[in-house]
Amino acid sequence: MRRTVHALATACGWLAAGFLAAIAVATLVQIGARQFGHPIEMTELSGFFLAASTFLGLAYTLIAGGHVRVSLVSQFVPDGVRRIVELWCCAIGLAITGFMTWQVGFFALETWRFNELSPGLLAIPMWIPQSAVAFGLAVLVLALLEQAVVVLRGQEPDYATNDDGVAE
Repeated sequence: MRRTVHALATACGWLAAGFLAAIAVATLVQIGARQFGHPIEMTELSGFFLAASTFLGLAYTLIAGGHVRVSLVSQFVPDGVRRIVELWCCAIGLAITGFMTWQVGFFALETWRFNELSPGLLAIPMWIPQSAVAFGLAVLVLALLEQAVVVLRGQEPDYATNDDGVAE
């Protein structure tokens, strides 16, 4: 399971990077078209790319130790207590992220059923960017679950060992 979750998170990280590059390309196209007197509106598309990039990159960032962690308390407590704190944090993260995944996924399904389109000039079906957000959250749920299992086994979680490349 661990290899699969890491591979999925890495693939999502690459997708997130691709969407960031797409924002740059969309901006350059918009600037170039404006210089030739043909304004193209890409702001809405760039916003969708930003949402996809943000949420698809969450699981990769968790496993890589890139999220902000406050370890002020846990660094001074014994290992047994630290493990409980880590499990508690994973459980809270799972609860919140699981709820968000369910709600965003349901919302994307509803917008697909009603064929809701974006209000901008491009009229993109809203379920497309919402699905990217829901998928990114679902992969984060898997990554949090996998990290909780790692902590339950008494091992150091990846987000702690990958923090600046040094284990705490």
